[in-house]
Amino acid sequence: MHHPMKFSIFASCICLCLFTACSSTFNPKQTYSVQQIQDDFNLMQRALLESHPGIYRYSSPDTIQWIFNKTAQQLTHSMTEREFRRTVNPVFSYIRCGHTDIYPSKQYTKYIKKNKSKELPLSVFWADNQLRITQNRTKDSTLAVGGEITRMDGRPIEKVMKEMWDLIPSDGYNQTFKISVANTNFGSFYRYLYGNDSTFTMTVKDSLGKSHNLKISFTAPPKPAKKNAPKPVGAPKPNTVPTTTPIPRPKAPKVDRRRTLNISTRDSSVAILDINTFRDGGHRKFYRKSFRTLKQKNIQHLVIDLRANGGGRSDASVNLMSYLLDSTFVVYDTIDAVRGRPSFNRYYGGKLLRFAARNFWSKKISSDRIRNRSTAKKIRPNKKYGFKGKVYLLTNGGSFSAAAIFPSIIQEYNPRAVVIGRETGGGQYGCNAFISPYLTLPNTKAKVRIPMYKIVLNLPGYDKGRGVMPDIPVAYTFQDVFKMKDLDIEKVYELTNSANKQ
Repeated sequence: MHHPMKFSIFASCICLCLFTACSSTFNPKQTYSVQQIQDDFNLMQRALLESHPGIYRYSSPDTIQWIFNKTAQQLTHSMTEREFRRTVNPVFSYIRCGHTDIYPSKQYTKYIKKNKSKELPLSVFWADNQLRITQNRTKDSTLAVGGEITRMDGRPIEKVMKEMWDLIPSDGYNQTFKISVANTNFGSFYRYLYGNDSTFTMTVKDSLGKSHNLKISFTAPPKPAKKNAPKPVGAPKPNTVPTTTPIPRPKAPKVDRRRTLNISTRDSSVAILDINTFRDGGHRKFYRKSFRTLKQKNIQHLVIDLRANGGGRSDASVNLMSYLLDSTFVVYDTIDAVRGRPSFNRYYGGKLLRFAARNFWSKKISSDRIRNRSTAKKIRPNKKYGFKGKVYLLTNGGSFSAAAIFPSIIQEYNPRAVVIGRETGGGQYGCNAFISPYLTLPNTKAKVRIPMYKIVLNLPGYDKGRGVMPDIPVAYTFQDVFKMKDLDIEKVYELTNSANKQ
């Protein structure tokens, strides 16, 4: 027998839950008061100054305080979450750490997944101080591929690119990462930068030097491509910092998508190890199998393609190094973090991981610093399957974090290795990373990523704030991209052909 009072209470609870669910539906146009956004900003500033291990690595305390003050002065009116993120975003460019940035709230991210934003119906490529159209998905046949975009909504394209790059943090003074991200996600960043998501005017200069004014509309996103189909030029990799390669690289079936080994069909003495990410597990088994194959087939030239590799697990890159170095080596000179429990701990994620890192994986080196126990760890080379031939590392602005640490160490300590391509997006002498939890701001719920450790690599010389510089630079023009040329791999074959003739 049901008690009427219990049923009434139960029904009331159901109604309350339904009401709460309905009222909590996310509205991207919701605004936050000046007090709320100032409180969020003050917490963000306090957290970065208190716990970021490398906040003064490339910028002076005066510069950091200046950008904080300048940004605070702009928080004078109510804002949506997106407007708030857009306003404070330049702070991260001055910190000069590619692992430190502000991200949408969990609710905003869910909303965007369900309500796909319209997309710019063009693909573009920035090179030689020009923004050129590489693909036209509009119905306007007068808009020719190769046209140079000189203005958007009346703004000179140089100004647009400068303001776009100010939204993209990178390690040190590196620019290739910013260009790589902008090339990949130009439409998204333009919309984020100026709030325009419907139509815009564009001035395009044709091949004869004549300028045309056009009106372009953002369009519904295209349907997902079929599985295993080649990605379009500059397509971003999912769930990574957006990066790009100059050409589309056909993807292998899903099981092999992370990394592949192929013997060249042009030259049987050449093998190509394509490492798309260091993020996933299973790398040890793959490396062992791959280098066993290289030995069995007597491969003389090994290409390791790190273009658009956004990084991932440190051990995945270090393990790969062990197959390419002849003697015991040390990767990390120092891996330091701020000691103690942060004052903003209630808003800071990864609590259990941070606790373990502070108390078990690190040791105290001063009253305010701790050092990870991986510091100065000696790594033995793989004697059984170590590769003794020539090594060619392909890099670009999308080679970031662990994918920049790897070529930095190999370039320095393997005399048979050569780096080909463009400056890596990640720093040559290290970065701030290892563990990078998110700070959730209490009002807007925007998330700020703050790395825990400052990593300095075991390299001679000093940190110039740049990425790994290629031994053989390769620059791409618009025509190269449009014709889908792979100049990097062509340079490899040029070198291997020369070596084989000797």
